[in-house]
Amino acid sequence: MAALKLIAADPLVGLSRKPFERFHPDPADLDRELTRLEIARAVVRHRQCIENSPHWGNELLWYEATEHPAWIPAPCLTPDGEPEAHSLEATFARELQRGMRVAWISPRDHMFSPRPWCSGSLYDLCASARLPLLVDYRSLTLDDVDEIMAAFPSLRLVLTQVPRLGRHRALYALLARHANVHLCLSSAYSVHEGIPELVATFGPDRWVWGTSYPEAEGGASVTLLTYAPIAEPARAAIAHGNLERLLAEVTP
Repeated sequence: MAALKLIAADPLVGLSRKPFERFHPDPADLDRELTRLEIARAVVRHRQCIENSPHWGNELLWYEATEHPAWIPAPCLTPDGEPEAHSLEATFARELQRGMRVAWISPRDHMFSPRPWCSGSLYDLCASARLPLLVDYRSLTLDDVDEIMAAFPSLRLVLTQVPRLGRHRALYALLARHANVHLCLSSAYSVHEGIPELVATFGPDRWVWGTSYPEAEGGASVTLLTYAPIAEPARAAIAHGNLERLLAEVTP
């Protein structure tokens, strides 16, 4: 089997107030993990966005990313923008100017509703710029996702940390209803024949790949995709091609 180009869509870098016992997921540790697993690049979020504030975490992310060329910085957004101006539009424009090509939200940590009545302006900006928006599956409900996508069908929403749901009736119904819902497939989605069934049912173009760093051993995610019984073009699309396309289609 030829070497597979991998781009991880979900690493979360930065130390926690509650230290991990066996490792320290700082920038150097993430780079070691990328090298160990032969991952070419990674979309990187910063833990300080939730441990401190989105503004501070984003500043630290852009600063650290200058020293780590494999990183693709993903700023964290909130419906009210940065604290100085409380302007979402100004914050969004500034991040695009800095080079933002993907972003993330954490509604539970930042105490806002992900539903359109609260976050609609944020989704509108992301949809207009064709900006992929990452959100942890655990931080919202499928009803939330359905309401968001019904209001903003062109929003490119990427659900991370999708758990082991098997042939989940609600998840498949959601994917059937909304063509712009994407999944980040990592070892969290350790479903027997899960990847081939997704590809067979919905095609190969809506899935990106991740490692769940630092929550899980990344080698399991590499194995999950490497040995999935799917055609090689589909494997390459999930490993890197779909994410590269989403990033390239952003219109700043």
